[in-house]
Parts: sequence; C-alpha cells; structure tokens
Amino acid sequence: MTAARSIEIRGEVYLTLELAAECFEVEVAWVREVYDTGLLGRGEATRAGLAIPAEGLDRLARVVHLARHLGVELELVAIVLDSGR
Repeated sequence: MTAARSIEIRGEVYLTLELAAECFEVEVAWVREVYDTGLLGRGEATRAGLAIPAEGLDRLARVVHLARHLGVELELVAIVLDSGR
C-alpha cells in the first residue's frame, strides 16, 4: 500500500513534500528546508507526512529557480519573494 501524496483538506488540495520534490526534481530534504524557512506557507501534518497547499507550487518554482538555478541563498530568497508582496 502506498501513502497518499495529494490530500484534500477543507476543500483544498495539498501535496506531500515528497510529491513537491518530485515535481521539481529536487531532494525532499531540500524542500523540507525551504518549508522550514517559511517560504511555502503553512503546511498540514497528515498521515502521509507534511503536506503543503498545491497552490504553493508556483512559489516553490520561484524558490527552485532562485536558489537552485541562480545560487541565491534561501534567506535572501525569502527577502526577495516577500518584497514582491
């Protein structure tokens, strides 16, 4: 039996950190670090593990681009993304 990777919570779709990592071909530990930095908003603890709102994938894409492709440190990524709000 495999664990659920997308979950509906209060009518909203959430994805496990594992599925989010798979979507962007990055390590789960790195996505967890991004989450722990506060860059992915609020997550939900589920039986399948920590899950983030699916709508947060756009933000994760920006984080991947800045941090992984351009080499910007996560603390600076947070500043850049929060200044655009």
